[in-house]
Amino acid sequence: MPEFENETIFPCSCEGLFQFFTRPENISDVSDPDLGLKFVDAPEVLHSGADLKFQLVSFGQVHTMKHQVSEFDSPNLVIETQLDGPMKSWKHSHIYTAHDGGCKKTDRIEFDPPGGMIGFFLTEAKIVDQLEDGMYARDQKLNELIERGVIK
Repeated sequence: MPEFENETIFPCSCEGLFQFFTRPENISDVSDPDLGLKFVDAPEVLHSGADLKFQLVSFGQVHTMKHQVSEFDSPNLVIETQLDGPMKSWKHSHIYTAHDGGCKKTDRIEFDPPGGMIGFFLTEAKIVDQLEDGMYARDQKLNELIERGVIK
């Protein structure tokens, strides 16, 4: 199963970063605008067992997905697992660990690309490229919010 990992150190507390990401509206705000991420049904604040239904745009197609928070350990870990979506499987671990002067956020994504016709377009390499671009855009926005004092 393919795996993607992104590690970034932010000059803020793990508690502050974790709390920021427990609110789906904040996730939308820092996501790459090209993804068009929109939560259709989600709780105001994430918790263990929470279901997240959202849409995003990929290769000109709108995809609707449903994930569930399968593990929630504040302020260290959130794991979301795909219940419904175009991928054969998707597991996204958000890991927060204290680091000199801040917090290291690790995003680890294990996935199986889709099969069928969509699999011809949504290959492992293209998925990884989109993840790299998306994480870069997100990290830039997070650093701006930290500099402005929104995330402490």
